[in-house]
Amino acid sequence: MKHIRSILFLSGCICTGLTSAQQQLQTFTSIELQPTVAYLRQPTGSARMARLIFHNGRSYQAGTVYISFNGREDSLPVPASAAGVSLVEIPLPGGPVDKDTQAFIRYRYGRQTYAAQCIVTPTRSWKVYVMPHSHVDVGYTNVQSKVLSIHMNNIDEAIKIAARTANYPPEARFKWNTEALWVVDKYLATASPDKQAAFRDAVKKGWINLDGAYANTNTSATSAAQLLHLFGTGARLARQYDMSIHTMFQGDVPGASWGLTSQADITGIHYFLSAPNASDRIGSSGQWRDKPFYWQSPSGQQKVLFWQSSPYSIGYTLKGSKIPNFFTVEDPKPYYTGKPSENFLNPYLFDYLAQLEQRRFPYDMTLLTWAMSDNAPIDPELPDAVKAWNERYASPQLVITSVKQFFTDFENTWKNRIPVLSGDYTEYWTDGIASAARETAINRNASDRLQQAGAIWALRDKPAYPADSFNKTWTELIMFNEHTWGAYNSVSDPADPKAIAQWQFKQAFALEAQTQSAALLQQSTSNHNTVANAIDVYNPIDHPYTSLVKVPATLSSRGDLVKDLQGNKVPSQRLSTGELAILVKGLPAFSKQRFNIFPGKAWTGPQKATVGANSLDNGLYSLTVDEHTGNITSLHKKGFNTNFATTAGLNQYDYLPGDSAEKVQSSGAATIRIGEKGPLVVSLQISSPAPGAQSLVREIMLAAGTDEVALTNTIDKIAVSNKESVHFVFPFNIPAAQVRYSIPWSSIRAESAQLPHTNRNWYTQQRWVDVSNGETGVTWSSPDAPLFEIGQYPTAGLLGGLHDSPRWIGFTAQQPLIASWVMNNLWHTNFRRDQEGITTFHYYLKVHGAYDAAAVNATGLENHQPLVVAAASGPATEDLFFTIQGKPVYVENIYPAADGKGVLLQLVNTAVTATEVAIAPKNKNNALNIRESNVLEADVRPLASTFSIPGRGVLMIRVALK
Repeated sequence: MKHIRSILFLSGCICTGLTSAQQQLQTFTSIELQPTVAYLRQPTGSARMARLIFHNGRSYQAGTVYISFNGREDSLPVPASAAGVSLVEIPLPGGPVDKDTQAFIRYRYGRQTYAAQCIVTPTRSWKVYVMPHSHVDVGYTNVQSKVLSIHMNNIDEAIKIAARTANYPPEARFKWNTEALWVVDKYLATASPDKQAAFRDAVKKGWINLDGAYANTNTSATSAAQLLHLFGTGARLARQYDMSIHTMFQGDVPGASWGLTSQADITGIHYFLSAPNASDRIGSSGQWRDKPFYWQSPSGQQKVLFWQSSPYSIGYTLKGSKIPNFFTVEDPKPYYTGKPSENFLNPYLFDYLAQLEQRRFPYDMTLLTWAMSDNAPIDPELPDAVKAWNERYASPQLVITSVKQFFTDFENTWKNRIPVLSGDYTEYWTDGIASAARETAINRNASDRLQQAGAIWALRDKPAYPADSFNKTWTELIMFNEHTWGAYNSVSDPADPKAIAQWQFKQAFALEAQTQSAALLQQSTSNHNTVANAIDVYNPIDHPYTSLVKVPATLSSRGDLVKDLQGNKVPSQRLSTGELAILVKGLPAFSKQRFNIFPGKAWTGPQKATVGANSLDNGLYSLTVDEHTGNITSLHKKGFNTNFATTAGLNQYDYLPGDSAEKVQSSGAATIRIGEKGPLVVSLQISSPAPGAQSLVREIMLAAGTDEVALTNTIDKIAVSNKESVHFVFPFNIPAAQVRYSIPWSSIRAESAQLPHTNRNWYTQQRWVDVSNGETGVTWSSPDAPLFEIGQYPTAGLLGGLHDSPRWIGFTAQQPLIASWVMNNLWHTNFRRDQEGITTFHYYLKVHGAYDAAAVNATGLENHQPLVVAAASGPATEDLFFTIQGKPVYVENIYPAADGKGVLLQLVNTAVTATEVAIAPKNKNNALNIRESNVLEADVRPLASTFSIPGRGVLMIRVALK
C-alpha cells in the first residue's frame, strides 16, 4: 500500500502532542465521507477530493484513513491535534471518473474503526472568476460624503494592492472594479495631478477597471434620454483614456429595462453583469442566477450578453464574522485578519459548483462578486487568499477578474452555446419611488422639460448651446433615479439626523434638476429682441398637433383677445387662475409661432364646451360624474357607441391600510362645483374627504377643439407611519382588452413581452398605458405617476422584505383595469417611512379606434412635452432647418451637437417592420450632411437622405448643413 504524501487540510486543528485536557473534550462518534467537485494538487498530478467529516465531536488522537476508490487503494495519516480536527480533505487515488463511482474509507482511531462511503460523480475542471468591488450605495450606510470618502479611498488602496501583487501568478493579481462611475467622477474631480496620473496608469494596466454605468439605477424609471446619458460619462472618460468600455455592472437592483438593449449600439454597452440583492423584495428573480443569455433587443438587431451572478453579498456572508461591522464604523479602513484563507470560499464554493452541476449548468466557468458589504472598504487579503487557494486546488481555479475579462473569456469559449432571449426583465424595486411621490413627479417633469429645452435650442438654431449644463442636469436626474433613497434606518428611525441628512441629499437631485431644467428652458426661448404684448408658442416634438396652452397672467395682462400673425382671431378664455387659455391649432413640428394679445374680450370660436352640475361636454367628449363618489361613471366620445367607464367609475381614490385588499377604503361623499365655465374650457372640481389625507381635490377638464380628457388630482397627504398605499383606479369598459405600455425606447404588451421570473405585481410606464381591444381603446398617460397595476390590488400585502413570499405573482391576466399606484411606504428600509403635504398628479385620457403604436406614442409625447409658452422674442416664426418623413418613426430626443455642428436626434421606429425615413432641407438651396452617431456624438457612418430603420429599432443620427 502506497501512502499519499501531501499537506492535509485539517479544519480546526493545532497539530501538537496530546494534553490531559484532551480527555475532557468531546470525541466524535461517527464519520461522513462527502464528495466534492474539487481536485487537490498532488506531487504526481491532481486528485479528486472528498471531505472526511467528524460528527458529534472532533478527532484528537492520531489516526489513519484507508481509502478504496476506482480500483485503487491508499492510506492517509491524520496527525494528533490538541484542538481537534473537524474535517479532513482527502485526495482520492486514481484519475478522473467518467461515471458515478463509489468511494469507501475506513478510519482507524485508537482501537476503533469507523467506515463511510459516498458516490463520486464525474465533474469538470472549473474556473471561477472572483470580482472584487464594494457595493456603491449613494448613502444608506452613512451620509453621502462619508460613503464617497470610503469609495475614493478604495481606489487608492486598490492601486497599492495591485502594485504589491503585480508579481503574483496572473490569476491572483489584484484588480479593482469601481462599480459606479459616480465614484470615479468625484475622485478625478478632487484628485491632485499626481493622483490623476496614477489613476490613469492603473486603468491602463488593468488594476482599476471601469464599467459604463454612472450609478446603480432603477433603469425602468429612467426616461430613454436619461438611460442614454447614464453611459455618457463613461464614454467620455474612455475616449480620454484611449480605451473602450463595453460593459456595465449593476449591483443590488433586481431586474432592468429591456431598453438597455435597444441603445446598445449607441452606447457601446454589450455586456451586462447583474449581482442583485440576496432576498429583499426580489420576487422570483433568483431563478435567473447563473443562466446567461444574449438579451436581444425589441428590434432583434442588437444583443447584450447578460449574466446574473450570485448575490453581491457572498463575500460579506462568508467573511463577515472575521471583520468589523462596517455599518457601525464611522471611517472604516481596509481590515487585515492575518488569515486570508479562513472564512474564504471553502466549503461554500464546492457546494455551489455541485449545485450548478446538478442543474446541468453547461459551462465550465462562473463568476462570484466579492464585496465586504455596502459601502465597505476593500478586502486587502483577497490576492493572498486566491494565491493560496490555487496552490492547493487544481480545480476549481480562482481568477481575480474584471467584468470585461470575465465576459471576454466566457464569450470566447462558449459563444455558440449561449441562448438568445428577448423580453423585459421587469424591475422589482421601482415601488419604492412612490414613497416620495412629489419628488418623483418633480424629477419626471424636469426630465421632460430638459428635452423641451434641447429641442427648442435646436429648432431655433440658437448659438452657444450649453452642453455642459445640460449634461450636468442629466446627471442630477439620473442620480435621483439611483437606487439608494435613504438610510438603512429610514423606516425604523426616520428622525435620526443621518437619516434626515441622507434624504435631503437625495431630494436635492430632483430639486436641482427642477431648477436647472427651468433655467435652461428659459434660456432656450430667450432673446435680447423682446416683443411686447405677444407670446411665442413652441412645438418641441416631431409632429403637428392642436392643444390648449395657458399663458401666465404676467404675459397676458393687456387683454383677452388673441390673434395670430395673419390677424386671425384665436379662441381664448381667461381662467379662474388668472391665466389666459388659448387654443393653438396644428402647430407644425419643431417650430415656433407668435400670437399677439389685444385689449378686448376673448373670441370664443365656432366650437363650444359646456358644463353642467356634474357633466362636461366639448362636442367630442361627454362625461358625467357620480354625485356621491365623484368618479367618472359615463365617458363617451363622438363616433363611438360605448360608455368607456364602468359603474364603479374612473379616477376613483382607493386607500389600502396595512396588508390586505379587504381593508381598502375609498374617498367620502363628494362636493362638486363648477370650475371653468367655458365656452373654451370647462371643468368640474370634486372635493372629498379621503383616508390618509387632509383633503382630496380632483379636477376634470375639457377644452373645445381638443381630443383629450384632462384630470388633475391633488392630495394633501397626512404623514402615516403604518403601512399604506394610495391608488387612483381606472376600470375601463373595454371587453377583451390588452394592456400595453411604454418603456425606454419601446413599448411592450404586459405578460407576453416579459421574461419569466420578473415582476408582475406592478409596472413602470414611461409616457403611457394603452388599454384596447381589436376595435377601440383608451390611451392613459401620466407625466407624474409612473407606477401602475393591472387588476385589483396585486400589490396588497407586499410588506417588508418578502423573502420567498407567495404574494409574488407569476402571471398577469389581461384586464381593462389600471390602478395608478401613486404612494406607498411598504418597504422596511432605504425608502421613506411616510410622506406628507400637497402632491399633484395629472392624467390624460384619449379614446381611439384600433391600437396604432405610432399614434399612441404621439399622444404620450404630447402629454409629456407639451407646447411651450414664452415671452415673445427674436423672429416671429422659427423652425428646424430640415424635415423628417416616416410616419411610424418618432423623434425621441433632439438637441444641438456639443461641437456646434448640426443637431443630434434619436429616432425610434414603432412599427414591427423596417421603415424608410427621409430627411430633407427646408431651404432647397441647402444640402445636408447626415450621419449615424453615438453617445459620444461621433460620426459612425454616412447616411443617404433616405435610410431604413429596422422594425422597433433605434437610430441616433447627426444632421448638419454641408
